[in-house]
Amino acid sequence: MKDIMVLRELEEIKAVSHPYRVEILEAFAEEPLSAKQLSEILGEPHAKINYHIKILLGAGILELVEERVKSGIIEKYYLPKAKMVVIDKSILNFPISDSVAQTINQASLSLFEKVSEDYYRAAETNEVGTKHLRHYNEYYLTEDEAKEIMNELEKRLIELLDGKQKKPEKEGTRPYNFATLAIPDVRKEKKKKSKG
Repeated sequence: MKDIMVLRELEEIKAVSHPYRVEILEAFAEEPLSAKQLSEILGEPHAKINYHIKILLGAGILELVEERVKSGIIEKYYLPKAKMVVIDKSILNFPISDSVAQTINQASLSLFEKVSEDYYRAAETNEVGTKHLRHYNEYYLTEDEAKEIMNELEKRLIELLDGKQKKPEKEGTRPYNFATLAIPDVRKEKKKKSKG
Protein backbone atom coordinates (compact mmCIF):
# COMPACT_ATOMS: atom_id res chain seq x y z
CA MET A 1 0.00 0.00 0.00
CA LYS A 2 1.41 3.37 -1.04
CA ASP A 3 1.35 6.33 1.36
CA ILE A 4 -0.45 8.73 -1.00
CA MET A 5 -2.48 8.32 -4.18
CA VAL A 6 -3.00 11.50 -6.20
CA LEU A 7 -6.34 11.54 -8.01
CA ARG A 8 -6.11 13.14 -11.46
CA GLU A 9 -9.05 11.59 -13.30
CA LEU A 10 -12.67 12.65 -13.01
CA GLU A 11 -13.85 9.06 -12.31
CA GLU A 12 -11.41 8.78 -9.40
CA ILE A 13 -12.61 12.08 -7.93
CA LYS A 14 -16.25 11.03 -8.38
CA ALA A 15 -15.53 7.80 -6.51
CA VAL A 16 -14.42 9.68 -3.38
CA SER A 17 -17.12 12.33 -3.66
CA HIS A 18 -19.45 10.30 -1.44
CA PRO A 19 -18.93 10.51 2.34
CA TYR A 20 -19.77 6.83 2.78
CA ARG A 21 -16.96 5.77 0.44
CA VAL A 22 -14.54 7.90 2.42
CA GLU A 23 -15.75 6.05 5.52
CA ILE A 24 -15.11 2.69 3.83
CA LEU A 25 -11.54 3.72 2.93
CA GLU A 26 -10.91 4.89 6.49
CA ALA A 27 -12.12 1.55 7.91
CA PHE A 28 -8.99 -0.16 6.57
CA ALA A 29 -5.81 -0.42 8.60
CA GLU A 30 -2.88 -2.35 7.15
CA GLU A 31 -4.74 -5.61 6.60
CA PRO A 32 -7.17 -6.57 3.83
CA LEU A 33 -10.88 -6.69 4.66
CA SER A 34 -13.83 -8.45 3.05
CA ALA A 35 -17.16 -6.80 2.32
CA LYS A 36 -18.60 -8.83 5.21
CA GLN A 37 -15.96 -7.51 7.63
CA LEU A 38 -16.52 -3.93 6.40
CA SER A 39 -20.25 -4.46 6.89
CA GLU A 40 -19.65 -5.46 10.53
CA ILE A 41 -17.17 -2.62 11.21
CA LEU A 42 -19.45 0.06 9.74
CA GLY A 43 -22.73 -1.48 10.87
CA GLU A 44 -24.19 -1.31 7.36
CA PRO A 45 -25.92 -3.85 5.10
CA HIS A 46 -23.66 -6.09 3.05
CA ALA A 47 -25.36 -5.04 -0.22
CA LYS A 48 -24.67 -1.36 0.46
CA ILE A 49 -20.99 -2.10 1.15
CA ASN A 50 -20.71 -4.17 -2.05
CA TYR A 51 -22.21 -1.35 -4.14
CA HIS A 52 -19.65 1.18 -2.89
CA ILE A 53 -16.77 -1.32 -3.14
CA LYS A 54 -17.58 -1.80 -6.85
CA ILE A 55 -17.35 1.95 -7.45
CA LEU A 56 -14.04 2.24 -5.58
CA LEU A 57 -12.68 -0.82 -7.44
CA GLY A 58 -13.80 0.57 -10.80
CA ALA A 59 -12.00 3.84 -10.11
CA GLY A 60 -8.82 1.99 -9.12
CA ILE A 61 -8.82 3.35 -5.56
CA LEU A 62 -9.50 -0.02 -3.97
CA GLU A 63 -7.96 -3.28 -5.16
CA LEU A 64 -8.80 -6.95 -4.80
CA VAL A 65 -5.79 -8.53 -3.06
CA GLU A 66 -6.99 -12.01 -2.12
CA GLU A 67 -9.79 -14.54 -2.51
CA ARG A 68 -10.46 -17.17 0.15
CA VAL A 69 -12.93 -20.05 0.06
CA LYS A 70 -15.00 -20.31 3.25
CA SER A 71 -17.73 -22.94 3.47
CA GLY A 72 -17.85 -23.17 -0.33
CA ILE A 73 -18.22 -19.39 -0.73
CA ILE A 74 -15.50 -17.22 -2.24
CA GLU A 75 -14.74 -14.27 0.03
CA LYS A 76 -12.93 -11.37 -1.60
CA TYR A 77 -10.49 -9.24 0.37
CA TYR A 78 -9.67 -5.65 -0.51
CA LEU A 79 -7.15 -2.95 0.34
CA PRO A 80 -6.99 0.70 -0.68
CA LYS A 81 -4.11 1.39 -3.07
CA ALA A 82 -2.88 4.08 -0.68
CA LYS A 83 -3.26 5.17 2.94
CA MET A 84 -4.42 8.60 1.80
CA VAL A 85 -5.98 9.96 -1.39
CA VAL A 86 -5.65 13.57 -2.47
CA ILE A 87 -7.01 15.45 -5.47
CA ASP A 88 -4.29 16.79 -7.75
CA LYS A 89 -4.26 20.56 -7.28
CA SER A 90 -3.30 21.15 -10.90
CA ILE A 91 -6.84 20.21 -11.92
CA LEU A 92 -7.94 23.52 -10.39
CA ASN A 93 -5.46 25.57 -12.43
CA PHE A 94 -7.18 24.99 -15.76
CA PRO A 95 -10.59 26.06 -17.05
CA ILE A 96 -12.95 23.31 -15.97
CA SER A 97 -16.39 22.30 -17.14
CA ASP A 98 -19.47 22.55 -14.96
CA SER A 99 -19.55 18.78 -14.45
CA VAL A 100 -15.91 18.72 -13.26
CA ALA A 101 -16.55 21.71 -10.96
CA GLN A 102 -19.64 19.96 -9.58
CA THR A 103 -17.66 16.75 -8.95
CA ILE A 104 -14.89 18.64 -7.16
CA ASN A 105 -17.47 20.53 -5.08
CA GLN A 106 -19.17 17.23 -4.18
CA ALA A 107 -15.81 15.72 -3.15
CA SER A 108 -15.16 18.78 -0.97
CA LEU A 109 -18.63 18.49 0.59
CA SER A 110 -18.06 14.79 1.20
CA LEU A 111 -14.83 15.52 3.03
CA PHE A 112 -16.46 18.31 5.03
CA GLU A 113 -19.35 16.03 6.04
CA LYS A 114 -16.87 13.40 7.20
CA VAL A 115 -14.93 15.96 9.25
CA SER A 116 -18.19 17.28 10.72
CA GLU A 117 -19.33 13.77 11.69
CA ASP A 118 -16.00 13.09 13.38
CA TYR A 119 -16.24 16.40 15.23
CA TYR A 120 -19.79 15.76 16.48
CA ARG A 121 -18.94 12.20 17.58
CA ALA A 122 -15.98 13.54 19.57
CA ALA A 123 -18.09 16.38 21.01
CA GLU A 124 -20.79 13.94 22.14
CA THR A 125 -18.19 12.07 24.17
CA ASN A 126 -16.70 15.32 25.52
CA GLU A 127 -13.46 14.65 23.63
CA VAL A 128 -13.41 18.02 21.88
CA GLY A 129 -12.58 21.25 23.60
CA THR A 130 -11.00 24.54 22.69
CA LYS A 131 -7.57 22.91 22.96
CA HIS A 132 -8.27 21.14 19.64
CA LEU A 133 -10.22 23.84 17.85
CA ARG A 134 -8.77 26.96 16.27
CA HIS A 135 -10.86 29.51 14.42
CA TYR A 136 -9.41 32.49 12.62
CA ASN A 137 -11.92 34.61 10.77
CA GLU A 138 -12.40 37.70 8.67
CA TYR A 139 -9.12 38.01 6.85
CA TYR A 140 -9.33 39.78 3.50
CA LEU A 141 -7.31 37.86 0.93
CA THR A 142 -7.12 37.32 -2.79
CA GLU A 143 -7.79 33.80 -4.09
CA ASP A 144 -4.04 33.40 -4.71
CA GLU A 145 -3.19 34.46 -1.14
CA ALA A 146 -5.70 31.96 0.28
CA LYS A 147 -4.20 29.18 -1.89
CA GLU A 148 -0.69 30.12 -0.80
CA ILE A 149 -1.63 29.92 2.89
CA MET A 150 -3.34 26.55 2.42
CA ASN A 151 -0.32 25.21 0.51
CA GLU A 152 2.06 26.33 3.26
CA LEU A 153 -0.16 24.81 5.97
CA GLU A 154 -0.33 21.55 4.04
CA LYS A 155 3.46 21.38 3.62
CA ARG A 156 4.01 22.01 7.32
CA LEU A 157 1.37 19.48 8.42
CA ILE A 158 2.87 16.82 6.14
CA GLU A 159 6.27 17.52 7.71
CA LEU A 160 4.92 17.30 11.26
CA LEU A 161 2.80 14.19 10.65
CA ASP A 162 5.34 12.25 8.57
CA GLY A 163 5.59 8.64 9.71
CA LYS A 164 2.76 8.90 12.21
CA GLN A 165 0.12 6.95 10.28
CA LYS A 166 1.16 3.58 11.62
CA LYS A 167 -0.03 2.54 15.06
CA PRO A 168 2.94 3.23 17.31
CA GLU A 169 4.06 1.18 20.26
CA LYS A 170 4.18 4.33 22.38
CA GLU A 171 1.58 4.40 25.14
CA GLY A 172 -0.92 7.25 25.22
CA THR A 173 -1.24 7.69 21.47
CA ARG A 174 -4.64 7.82 19.79
CA PRO A 175 -5.84 8.57 16.27
CA TYR A 176 -6.49 12.20 15.34
CA ASN A 177 -7.95 13.69 12.17
CA PHE A 178 -6.67 17.08 11.02
CA ALA A 179 -8.52 19.34 8.61
CA THR A 180 -7.66 22.77 7.29
CA LEU A 181 -10.34 24.94 5.74
CA ALA A 182 -10.26 28.28 4.00
CA ILE A 183 -13.86 29.23 3.36
CA PRO A 184 -14.98 32.42 1.62
CA ASP A 185 -17.57 34.24 3.72
CA VAL A 186 -20.23 34.50 1.05
CA ARG A 187 -22.78 36.05 3.43
CA LYS A 188 -20.64 39.15 3.83
CA GLU A 189 -19.94 39.27 0.10
CA LYS A 190 -23.70 39.21 -0.62
CA LYS A 191 -24.32 42.01 1.91
CA LYS A 192 -21.51 44.06 0.36
CA LYS A 193 -22.91 43.61 -3.17
CA SER A 194 -26.47 44.42 -2.10
CA LYS A 195 -25.31 47.70 -0.50
CA GLY A 196 -23.26 48.69 -3.56
